[in-house]
Amino acid sequence: MSVEALAAWVLSVMLSAVPPGKTRHTKDARETAEAGRGRCAQIAREIAEVALDPAEEPLFDGPYAREKTAAVMLAISYHESHWRRDVDYGVGPNARGGGGRYHCLMQVEAKGGKTPEGYTPEDLVKNRLKCFRAGLHILQRGNRMCRGRGMINHYATGSCTNARQAVAKRWRTFDLWLYLHPFPGEARPAEKRPADARKRSR
Repeated sequence: MSVEALAAWVLSVMLSAVPPGKTRHTKDARETAEAGRGRCAQIAREIAEVALDPAEEPLFDGPYAREKTAAVMLAISYHESHWRRDVDYGVGPNARGGGGRYHCLMQVEAKGGKTPEGYTPEDLVKNRLKCFRAGLHILQRGNRMCRGRGMINHYATGSCTNARQAVAKRWRTFDLWLYLHPFPGEARPAEKRPADARKRSR
């Protein structure tokens, strides 16, 4: 899949999950629907670029491996930041989680002032590609250490098994989005329909 096609898919999920211009958070998070849509389009493009980068290892094997990698990054960033303007730009008192330890849409920690890639907190906020790349690298390490779905446990806690409830929410989001938003040309098997999708279809 091309960057343009994957970016369009990512954007369609984002606009469905968090319609721009409707946030009730603080003034630093608020923006017009037009501005929000434009910002989301930029985010979608950058997620697609990182997920499709040949230099990056996908998180899955088989068909749509890189597209599913983008979907995992999207689900994590949704739960970590809801793609809010203040978190994206690092402005205001609620932009950084964990008492200021976590940065950008993926809420990446820069221990000792830098990530393993050498990115500073300012780098993570000013350059979304660095934010998403650092987040993907955490997932890649988790995938190697924990195998399979334990990668998100590792992302959240550094362990392969902790934070099960929070991690389960992120995987439910991933599964639901893949059901509700099939990739272009992909069939949607009814037997894989998540419980959340059944509830929404009634």
